[in-house]
This record gives sequence, structure tokens and C-alpha cells, in this order.
Amino acid sequence: MTCLFGEEKVEHMVHKADWEDFMAVGRVPRNIRRDVFESWKRSSRRSIAQMKCAPRLNEEELAARQAMSRRLRCGAQIALHQAGRLLNKSGDIFLLCDDSGAVLDAVGDTRTLQRARENHLAVGGQWAEDTIGTNAIGTALQLGVPVMIRQAEHFCEAIQRWNCAATPITEPGTGRLLGVVNISWPDAMTQTNTVALSAALSLQIESELANMISREREIMMEQLHLRQLRPGNDPMLIMDRSGVDIFSTEDFARHNGEAAPLSWLRNQVPDIIDQQPDQIAKALCERLHGADLEVIENQGEAIGVMISLRRQRARAVDDTAELTRIGRVGEVSARLCAQAQKLADTMIPILIEGETGTGKTYLAEAIHHDSAQSDGPFEVIDCAQLTEAGLRSDLATGREWAASGVLCLSSPGAAVPSVQKLLLSVIEQAVMLGTRIVSLSMRSLYDEMQNGTFRSDLYYQIAGVRLQIPPLRERPEEITPLLRQLVKSHGATKNGRELRFTSGAVAILEGYAWPGNLREMRNLVNALDALSPTGLIDDRTLPPEFHHSNRRNGAETLRDVERAQILSAISAEEGNLSKVARRLGIARSTLYLKLDSFGITRSRQV
Repeated sequence: MTCLFGEEKVEHMVHKADWEDFMAVGRVPRNIRRDVFESWKRSSRRSIAQMKCAPRLNEEELAARQAMSRRLRCGAQIALHQAGRLLNKSGDIFLLCDDSGAVLDAVGDTRTLQRARENHLAVGGQWAEDTIGTNAIGTALQLGVPVMIRQAEHFCEAIQRWNCAATPITEPGTGRLLGVVNISWPDAMTQTNTVALSAALSLQIESELANMISREREIMMEQLHLRQLRPGNDPMLIMDRSGVDIFSTEDFARHNGEAAPLSWLRNQVPDIIDQQPDQIAKALCERLHGADLEVIENQGEAIGVMISLRRQRARAVDDTAELTRIGRVGEVSARLCAQAQKLADTMIPILIEGETGTGKTYLAEAIHHDSAQSDGPFEVIDCAQLTEAGLRSDLATGREWAASGVLCLSSPGAAVPSVQKLLLSVIEQAVMLGTRIVSLSMRSLYDEMQNGTFRSDLYYQIAGVRLQIPPLRERPEEITPLLRQLVKSHGATKNGRELRFTSGAVAILEGYAWPGNLREMRNLVNALDALSPTGLIDDRTLPPEFHHSNRRNGAETLRDVERAQILSAISAEEGNLSKVARRLGIARSTLYLKLDSFGITRSRQV
């Protein structure tokens, strides 16, 4: 590294008379260092020679600069603490400055700190070369190398009461200039180690910044591990805050045909990574066609980005409900669909019960799809809307209800008693035409029969078998797989996008009670697609009720998420642990360790 500290010998120093001659007639001092002279020439073009002190930021401006440099200040905390103790009563002060020359923090000798405030050589002072002329802070920033400026080498006379040694601080990985470390002491004092101290403190700060990047990379890899537990991931690439690739799937390069957008992205990330995550996403997403970008955060601060390529997907909508696919979402659904599968090939009337939005109609359609009547019609009748006169007319005219198909009676418990009686005749006629009867109810019709509010003869006509769909809050391990299915189905629609959810958003959704169950989840997906500018959903994108509702059992953790995903994979692969390990993207030995860690017994694995 080039160093402009110069010689310490007195005969090589610029004296006050040399400065006066330069200011009066432009005479070049014989002993002046070239870089100091070039700085004097730059400074002389500005009307700043009579400045008594550096310009100063107001409180609001200082707070904004400190916020923008929060990472630099965090990396400098140890150095500031150590320098504060080391320089106490030494006559020296240590200033941490940002890349504009603004002083962010100051520690050191108490008397010197007090004296330095007279020239604003303190927190809030602006020491760029174009505002206060030649000085160690501003000239080091201008040249990008260590600089020492002594006494009369300062361009402004009022600042010549100081000696200063400044060393730039650069970002590990990119070499981007972040700021400077500056050591200052009064002109009457002789100090011999300040140059080395300035350089050592700069190196210490850069080392801590490198450690911070390493810790952030570990966090990103942990988040990647959780994402890999979810099957069906697209090709992806992860960059750290420096724009350096830290992970890429094997198929990313194969699917990514354009190098220019990635090159642009690598250059942009270091410049905007300290902004708010949503601002980063908006700034970067516009150039990434055919890809999705997720800003990776740690404690609310952006630490990297993840780019996922969208695979080519057929745009044809496949809304066909079928039991095997429904059963893949988890253990509870698998058991329910196994029962429904056995019933599909029979003519036994089925009563499906569950809370609002649990997917009763969807399950009925799936049974129809897998039944012998799959080629016949699937007709839904809302019993709450039926009238006695209308039913009598239909019966009198010989209306055929879903001949050789499925007649689905929705909410038969909401029918008035006279309509319930006529429904017996409707069912009899339908069965004679080879029609299957499936009924849906949000309430327990058995309880209503026992209470005398539902006809017992009608109950036994429609409830050959009862299937109960539990609410989502009772099967939280199925929330993420169900969400994934809905997102994929929605993305295949004509104007739909396949949304992407951050791990923080997924954790909130898995902890939500879902009073509206599957219908509420479908509505959420539609709303998020309509309102999200990028298609990336984080915790801040979710509606307020998802943040303020009562959690099921307290706050969910990433460990809870991982356990649910492992259970889901075991269910989907029917306990075949080799397939489960491949599905999760981990070694089988690792899977065994995780099973033991989560208390999942071997009896549940086979």
C-alpha cells in the first residue's frame, strides 16, 4: 500500500513561512511533498482559506449518516473501545469517519477532544477536502491511501494547530472505500507511533468486518438448508453483501442463459445492500426477467440476496382434484384420503363434515374424480336455498339430478323441515338413476339429529359413512405443503404468478390459527399476487391479522418449521427413509440424527 506519511525529519517539513509564500504569491515550497502540493492546488480553487473550523452536520443529518454507516460503526466498536482506553491522557484522539469525511465517533484524550471541538474536529464535523482544504481525513479519502498532514501542511491556517494521520478503511471482498481512521494531536506535541496506530486500527476494523461477513454467510447457509428441505426448488444462486457468489445449485448455470443481468447485479448489490430490504428488492427486480429475487435478512438488516430461476411451466390449468395429490400434504390428509379412496368405488352415501373453508367440496370432487362415476356430472345443491314449492315442482316434472354422476348436497342441516322431508324423495329418485350422494356440512348432523333439529330418516340416507376434515390449526404440519400446492396451482392460471415466501413469512403463516382454513389461504394467495409488486412475500407483506392473531402454542421457531417439513416428507414418501433423505436433499445418516433430535420414533418412519 502506498503511504504518504513522508519523512519525520524537520528539514523535510513545510513551515509556516512556506505556506504564507504560497498563499501570497503562489511560490512552491522546496520541501513540500508532491501530494500535499497537489492538494493545496485543489484547495486554492475554493474560497475556504479563511475557514476557522470545518462545516458541521445538524442532528438530523448526523443521525442519517450514522444510520447509513451502521455496519462500519459496528465493525469499529472493538477498536473504538480499545483506543478510548489506550489514548486516554495521551494527548491523542481517534476519529472514525465515513466515506464523505463526516466524523461518526470520537474517543481519546479528554482535553484534546474538548480543544478539537473548537475546529469541529469532533462528531458531526465534515472534513472532506473540498470543504476544509488539505487535511489528513479529506486527503486520504481523495487519494485512497494513508496520509499524514502536519501543522502548516494544512491548507486552512486555523487548522494548522493540528497534526493528523489517517488510513482508509476498505470493505473486505470488494475493496470499496467505507471511511477512514484518523489520529489527531496538537501541534506542540511530538508523537512517534500515531502513523502505525492509525494503520493498525484500520486493519483491526477491516478484520472485524471480514468476520461479520463470515458470520452472515453462515446465517445464509442455514437459511439455504431450510429452503432445501422444501422439495421442488427452482435453480438458485446466493450472493453475499459484496456481490460474491457463496452458493449455486448445479442446474443454475445450465438454466441461466444471460450473463449480463448477473454481472450487473453483482456490481449493484454492494452499493445498495445497506438500504431497507424492500427498497433493495424493488431496485433489483426490474432487471431480472424470468427470475425471482429474495433479500436475505438478519435482524432486519439485509445481508445478501437469493436469485431463483423460474422453470418453464405449462400454462394450462389443472384444477382436477384427485385423492393421491391431496394426500401428499401430510399424515392427517393421507389417512383421510386413504379412507376416501376405499369409498370412491362404492355407492355408499358419504357425509363430509368440517369447519368453513376446510375443503369439503374439494374432497367431494376428488372422490368423484376417482370413482366409477367420474365421467358423469358433479352437481352441487345448496340446501339452504331450496324451497318447498321449487322441490315439489322439480319432483313433479321428473327432473334428473346428476344422472350417473354425483349429487352433492351442501348444508342439508340448513334446510327447513318441509324441505328436509322432500329431500328424501329427491335422493330416492337420484339413486334410481345411478347417482352417488355426497353431503357437506359445517355442523355435526348427528348432534342435530339427536337434538331433534334434523330428520333421522334423512340423516341415515346421506350418512352411510362420515368423513371429518380437521381444521388447519389442528394439523399445522400441513400448512406449508398446502400453501405450496395453492401457490403452484395459482401460478399456472392465466394471469397468476408463482409467489415466493421468505422463511420469516412461512414461520408466521405456520403459527397462524387459520379460522377460514383452506378458503382463507386461497384468498390470501390471490390477494398477495394482486398487491405484491415483486411476488416476494416477507413478514411485512402479510396482512395485519397474521401478526396480531393468537399463535397456536406460542412463537414458532425455525426448528419447528424443519420438524414439520421432515414429517411432511416422511408422509409423502410413505416412510421410505432413503426417499425421504433424497427428497430433503440430505444424507440418510443426517436424517437419522434429525429424527432423534426431533423425537420422531422409528415406529413412525416405516
